Amino acid sequence: MAPLNDLQGGYPVASPVGYAGMEAEGQMVRDVASRVITTGPVAFGLAVGRGAGVDTARLGGVGFEGIAVADKTRPADQYAVGEVAGVLRKGTIWVLAANTVAVGDPGTFTAATGVIGAGLVSSIPNSKFETAGTVGQLVKLYIG
Repeated sequence: MAPLNDLQGGYPVASPVGYAGMEAEGQMVRDVASRVITTGPVAFGLAVGRGAGVDTARLGGVGFEGIAVADKTRPADQYAVGEVAGVLRKGTIWVLAANTVAVGDPGTFTAATGVIGAGLVSSIPNSKFETAGTVGQLVKLYIG
């Protein structure tokens, strides 16, 4: 008997464990705030600070407001200016490592770009990496 032809092409052998901005755990206690993005687009999985207005957030904003949660209804894997973003302030989320991180390292970020790693300029309060990785790898960050 001849093999069945696959008209759709090949399928990956393994699915990825997640993607930047995807919530990593189904914790009962988590905090996701709605914030309007100002100034410029924000990609999923980046750290944002407070914007100038009430309930706003942006790259390079004041302090640490949270991490942009992925919303796969957005076509460019980012939030545009004026869109309402989910911003994770407590919970576990997948992010792309800006540098080498080890399990237990406290989370830090660079405000201007929103990248997250270990030993960067600004700290993410009550956070730690739950998985290890190097530059550009997907890692799990807990914020408590």
